[in-house]
Amino acid sequence: MKYSNLIIRIGFGLLFVWGGLEKFFEGFLGGVGLQKGADILKSSGLSFLGDSGTFALVALLAFLELAAGILVLANKQLKYAYGFLAFIMLMALVLVHIPSGNWMNIMIHIALFTTFLGLALDHFSTSKSN
Repeated sequence: MKYSNLIIRIGFGLLFVWGGLEKFFEGFLGGVGLQKGADILKSSGLSFLGDSGTFALVALLAFLELAAGILVLANKQLKYAYGFLAFIMLMALVLVHIPSGNWMNIMIHIALFTTFLGLALDHFSTSKSN
């Protein structure tokens, strides 16, 4: 096992485990929680989904982020984990960061999106299951 890969996976894995947990639990690790997350999505143009739809979407995104972070830490199903993370970063870009106009957050999320998209495509193009 390459130690550089392990260090990168630990860093990204912890980042997204944290991100998933803070979306589930308001105040935990500085998180907004599911209800405030749903409110953010409603104000981002997804109000047509209604209260239950935006709540379900933020719960799904939080679950995918947490699960993908755990998979990255465990070095399991990386092609799916990286694909989930690319999707989450794309959603964050389109729904939150681009509308906010915060160019630093936009640039960071573009870097994360392209990194995870590239990793996912690389893992899908190989025959190994990780």
